[in-house]
Amino acid sequence: MFQSYEQIFSQRADAYQKAMELYPAAREREFRLAVEAAGIRSGDVVCDAPSGGGYLRAYLPDGVRQYLAIETAPDFTARCPLGANDRLLHSPLTRLDLDNDSVDVCINLAGSHHLNDKRAFFREAARVLETGGRLVIADVEAGSSTDVFLNQFVHKNNSMGHEGLFLDTRTASDIRACGFTIESDDHITLPWSFESREDMGVFCKLLFGMDLASAETVSAGIEDILGCMPGPGRVNLAWRLRYIVAIRK
Repeated sequence: MFQSYEQIFSQRADAYQKAMELYPAAREREFRLAVEAAGIRSGDVVCDAPSGGGYLRAYLPDGVRQYLAIETAPDFTARCPLGANDRLLHSPLTRLDLDNDSVDVCINLAGSHHLNDKRAFFREAARVLETGGRLVIADVEAGSSTDVFLNQFVHKNNSMGHEGLFLDTRTASDIRACGFTIESDDHITLPWSFESREDMGVFCKLLFGMDLASAETVSAGIEDILGCMPGPGRVNLAWRLRYIVAIRK
């Protein structure tokens, strides 16, 4: 049965956070791509929804006026790093606790697959963004190898299961219908980088809550389903996401 973001991370936030603390640079390229796609400028207000442990904050350029960390799972919020002018808001993604036309950039990184009603979030993003504001959605594409890994392998090896509702052929039209034009829509294979195969297995076991599998089993599943990318002296998991950049009309 599908579980909400809040339900999932009321039980999994600690393991997820531990993975990110042990290997803080593993997903660096994923975060950097989201920030690059957003075209963030000095003076911008950036909304990170959902923010998790605020991992995106470290990748924002200097001069950002305000970082707004939107989080629905309280277990994450104590770990969120905030600057002097930043704010942490407990708010459903379908009812953002923000004023109309108050945000320059909204980023949803690997969070939309937890939403039953993605259109409700797209409408809220359009409401809070200024005209010309940018929405970045980065998540798994339905039918991709990442989908297979998460909804089959992780689902089998996580006692809570994993039933992600991934981006599909309707997503771009749904975003347009909520008041956006699509600037770019790309499927990108990017590395999650580790010093060793063992580190890769430990990280993914913790991040995805695979309590029914050993780190060795997780590494073998990654190699079988996702594969690894070449890189000098590193083990690079071949993670694949769809990055959509949309402009609020």
